[in-house]
Amino acid sequence: MFYPKVSITVKIKLYSGLDRQSNIANYDPESGVDLKISKGAKLKKVLHILGLPKHEPLACFINGKKAVANQKVNDQDVIFFMKPVSGG
Repeated sequence: MFYPKVSITVKIKLYSGLDRQSNIANYDPESGVDLKISKGAKLKKVLHILGLPKHEPLACFINGKKAVANQKVNDQDVIFFMKPVSGG
C-alpha cells in the first residue's frame, strides 16, 4: 500500500550572518522563512536543506529551548540558528 508523504511547516530564523551562508534567497530577518519538510524529520535534515556549514559550531533552538541535531521537529516549530559567541 502506498502512503503519501506528509509534510509539516517550520519557521526558520537565522542570526550571526547565517542568512548569507544559507541556501535561502531574499531572506527577511524580521519574519524569517517558512520551510516545508517531511513529517518526522530531524534538525540535521533542516540544516542540510538550508545548506548551513557542517563543520562550524552552531547554537540551535526549537521554540526557545536548546536543541540537538538528532532532535525531531514538529509542525509549527520555530527554529533559531546562530553562531555561538563568547568573550570577556
